[in-house]
Amino acid sequence: MVDAFRVVVKTFKDIWGEMFNLVLMNVFTLLCMVVIIPGPPAVMALYAVCNRIANDYAVSWDHYFAAFREHFGKAWLYAIAAFVITALILFNFWWYGATFGNEVWVQWVQGAWLAAAFFWLVINFYVLAFYMEQQDRRWRVALRNSALVAGANPLFTLTLLIVVGVLIVVALAITPLFVLLGLSTWAMFGSEAVVNRVNVYRKRMEAQTASNSEMQR
Repeated sequence: MVDAFRVVVKTFKDIWGEMFNLVLMNVFTLLCMVVIIPGPPAVMALYAVCNRIANDYAVSWDHYFAAFREHFGKAWLYAIAAFVITALILFNFWWYGATFGNEVWVQWVQGAWLAAAFFWLVINFYVLAFYMEQQDRRWRVALRNSALVAGANPLFTLTLLIVVGVLIVVALAITPLFVLLGLSTWAMFGSEAVVNRVNVYRKRMEAQTASNSEMQR
């Protein structure tokens, strides 16, 4: 819980510190999504910038467009896969209710599909941020890492999702706010969360290595 609030505080600080760039990039990314073709790579580029901010590096449009070009193909690969999975989850939830009516067992099946939808949302909170953070740029690795972190840190994940969910709802209610910072807020929270978990893991590994060295002496 404490780590989650630390992430929240750092995210707000970083958004404030890079407000100008994030607003412009958020608007540009939304425009790319409207055009459709450049949408997925633009989202990847936004995550690349947010990853740099979360790691306390400077950012510029050069970093944005470099990531846009580099990840164009892989961005579309994941976008298509994510669309298919999301559509299948929603279709199955609807189909069981529409086909079998109010049978008791149908509610359990629909509940299972709702749980799957929530888990898929959690995965997508982490996956793009993990893809940008990890050295092994493969979607399979990013998906595995996302599932592991979500499973190992349920309270951490739930706290952040509640906070960012409230912020996104407020932004959607105030449309100009979403246009200016909606996507950037989601991407920044995911990026900050991933960087936090990776740093915690690295510290644990360093402490374990040091402890093992002491025992060998």
